[in-house]
Amino acid sequence: MSEPVLVVVSADAASRLPEVVADLTAAGLRVEHVLAEIGTITGSAPTGAIRTLRAVSGVDKVEPACGDFGIPPPDSEVQ
Repeated sequence: MSEPVLVVVSADAASRLPEVVADLTAAGLRVEHVLAEIGTITGSAPTGAIRTLRAVSGVDKVEPACGDFGIPPPDSEVQ
């Protein structure tokens, strides 16, 4: 089973973001999006792998991702 995660790359590792992404992938992260401008990576990892991902060089934080959210259709009632 896997869980969605949000990875924040440290400011000093921003210049080597592709290397950090490769290391995270090797550590078990299935990368979905790389938001280079803000040093953030989204993806999913096996349950319990957060500690392993946090140990990757250049990683500042790894947190479980928030649930899905979206905008209701224009004709829906006010929430």
